[in-house]
Amino acid sequence: MALRTRRIADLDVSVVGLGGMRLSWEYMLPHRERAIATLHAALDLGITLLDTANVYCPFWDEIGHNERLIAEALRSYRGSADLGRIVIATKGGLLRDPGDVWRRSAQVDSLRRSCEQSLTDLGIDAIPLYQLHRHDISMTYVEQMRSLQVLKDEGLIERIGLSNVNAAELEVAVDVLGGPADLGLVSIQNEYSPRYRGDTEVLDRCAELQIAFLPWSPLGGTDDARAIGARFQPIADVADELAASVQEVALAWLIAISPAMIPIPGATSPDTVASIVRSATLALSPEQIARISGTMPEDASLATRDPERSRLR
Repeated sequence: MALRTRRIADLDVSVVGLGGMRLSWEYMLPHRERAIATLHAALDLGITLLDTANVYCPFWDEIGHNERLIAEALRSYRGSADLGRIVIATKGGLLRDPGDVWRRSAQVDSLRRSCEQSLTDLGIDAIPLYQLHRHDISMTYVEQMRSLQVLKDEGLIERIGLSNVNAAELEVAVDVLGGPADLGLVSIQNEYSPRYRGDTEVLDRCAELQIAFLPWSPLGGTDDARAIGARFQPIADVADELAASVQEVALAWLIAISPAMIPIPGATSPDTVASIVRSATLALSPEQIARISGTMPEDASLATRDPERSRLR
């Protein structure tokens, strides 16, 4: 199945990707076959962007769990998808030490070790898209960008992305690395959803610079995803009008509001993957987009958002 595509620099990827994090949560450990089937369904249905991270794992001593799961799914795939078109995006710079002690490190030696382990776990020679997971406050942002550039110069990674950045950091990164045309900075992965819309300045700048914007938790997280219809009446209304689910409409709205947007929702079953793909086929009218864009629930105040609510992201 062919989905419409969007660009990450020189790459054409499906307009929706699949986030792998939930497949490595502890509750999924007894359901490895279902996890593999979920990834295979994504390939069958035309998804060509798989997003992961070395720290997407159930426990601190299983770093690389999700990367290895994706590698296994690709090795065992027997469907008709062209695996040469699959883009794997992973992350480094966020560490889980013994006892699940979290810390950040963008020092070049630390990033290199993480990157080399990711290459081993993924079973590939170079990472198509490598993203700095979080800002290392022990270093300047310029120094962190230079660490990423070293990995690219050494051939370990092919493209550079960033996660959880503000507008000022984005400008620093572009100044140091260049933009997509230079194969410098090619993507930003920040939170964005019907519930949280606090990074609009970053999103708009990405569109201007033709940098891909990969929103994490595009449905607001597992609990918020279930409650979208109750919390966002315009989304529920549009879902009724289009005979679609509220989750499908929310993803379609994200795709519609910016040409830079490539949502990466998670899934733990093939049925959910099918719903994600259906979202990419929905055509929202300008009036429907405006209705959804103009409404936020009272309990979704940006002032109450916890910036560390998901360390894994």
